Amino acid sequence: MERVKAMGVEAFIAQQLDPDSLDDTALRAKLGKLPTLAMATPVIIEQYSPPKVVAVPSPAPSPSANPTSTTQNSTVPKSMDSSAATAQAPAASTDKPATPKPIPPAKNPQMVVTELQRAALLRGVYSQRQLYEVMVSFWENHFSIFAYKDADRYLLTGFDREAVRPFALGRFRDLLGATAHSPAMLFYLDNWQSSQPRSYPAGNGKPARTTGGVNENYARELMELHTLGVNGGYTQKDVQEVARCFTGWTIQKPNEQGLFLFRPGMHDDGEKMVLGHRIPAGGGIGDAERVLDILASHPSTARFIATKLARRFIADEPPASLIDRAADKFLKTDGSIRETLRVIINSPEFFSAAAYRAKVRTPFEFVVAALRALNASSEADPALLDWIKRMGQPVFGRLTPDGFPDSADQWLASGSLLERFNFASALATNRIKGTRIDTDGFLANVDLKDPHAVADRLTTALLAGNISQETRVVIEKIAKEEFAKPFVGSPPLTGVGYRNEPGKGGVSSVTSPYVVEMISMLVGAPEFQRR
Repeated sequence: MERVKAMGVEAFIAQQLDPDSLDDTALRAKLGKLPTLAMATPVIIEQYSPPKVVAVPSPAPSPSANPTSTTQNSTVPKSMDSSAATAQAPAASTDKPATPKPIPPAKNPQMVVTELQRAALLRGVYSQRQLYEVMVSFWENHFSIFAYKDADRYLLTGFDREAVRPFALGRFRDLLGATAHSPAMLFYLDNWQSSQPRSYPAGNGKPARTTGGVNENYARELMELHTLGVNGGYTQKDVQEVARCFTGWTIQKPNEQGLFLFRPGMHDDGEKMVLGHRIPAGGGIGDAERVLDILASHPSTARFIATKLARRFIADEPPASLIDRAADKFLKTDGSIRETLRVIINSPEFFSAAAYRAKVRTPFEFVVAALRALNASSEADPALLDWIKRMGQPVFGRLTPDGFPDSADQWLASGSLLERFNFASALATNRIKGTRIDTDGFLANVDLKDPHAVADRLTTALLAGNISQETRVVIEKIAKEEFAKPFVGSPPLTGVGYRNEPGKGGVSSVTSPYVVEMISMLVGAPEFQRR
């Protein structure tokens, strides 16, 4: 906040809309500890999928023991010397077949998903490119893929790296095309098996049969969830025609290579009609590209995307006037995500009092915000990921393709709020493996004998100083009652953040339970649950 005040809000927004101008060296050092992030998909599959069992061939039969037969069957030319003849001769019956090399044990396949989850959390906490990471998270929820559907656990790393990150602030058509080509998406929504049906007549003792078939899963979600929206004006016939256009978009050996492949033999090359647009026969792979062009430039898509962006940045029910302006900019700039965002973030609605704390933080955002505000050090270990899962938002763990909802009613259930408060307590007492708050460093310039000064510092860091009367009463009670309690004997939570240092004099936050109590209450406060 101090940095933004110094440089000015407009300059900060311009900088965030140009993420390449920001140095993320510190983040890259942390991501460098996660090797699968840089691995090509075939390498991930090779190293982390269960090894393929290779059949060992049976040994060749021994040569006949009949010397006459051996002599009669010899075809060694007279001109060949004895050594050459020996090299051509069959192995002696006493030779044993070569012992096959042992199959190396596969690495734990869960590590691929875990490292991708950890990377998402580390980027959220440590990246200087804050808006960019928000948009990556937004699009990966928009084009949601469940990480644990069979081969997707190996394919999702490539989806994040190649389909979303390069286009998160670019043209929507490019982003849409990259996700459509992604093996992770093709596998998740079953398009990789979609093909024109082929009929075979009875013959050679076999009955008549039909193989293949068109799968409509991707076509439906492409229009309902990725572009037009559920009320975007398409029909079931459009779904069928779009599915025909995407036949043959498949994957080269999903469990071995995992790369995009178009198979002309699987493609329905007949004429199609999509949303009133005629797609001529014989278009091959271009049929689906034409569909993506139609959908990316459709007014319903512009409004659907503008609505979701406005909901993300303004309110659960964003103003219609802002949606109109953002959708108009989307269409006029050929689907520029950056320019559409610029309209929203620079709008009066964005800076209005009504938009302040109007949005409830998702569990992921809540954890990231707490770590950033308290300057925590974290390796984003599975223990931290588990907290996000317990709050109801497992990273890359949405079962259905609609993504997690972006509205308060999804996250304000009593069970979820209880887990948030439990997380606040665990964070404040350093009970989360791989994550730590240096409370003394955080309060280095604050007199720890003055609980009101400590409270002011913490409320400024966590709540920007805007604290409700209800929360203020709780904090003042802690300042008055907890601070007055003597710290005697063993700490209530030994070995997890408290340090008993008798005889050293002075006051340390780690031997002052009231500081921990204040942090727990402020992170768990209603104000901190909101953006």
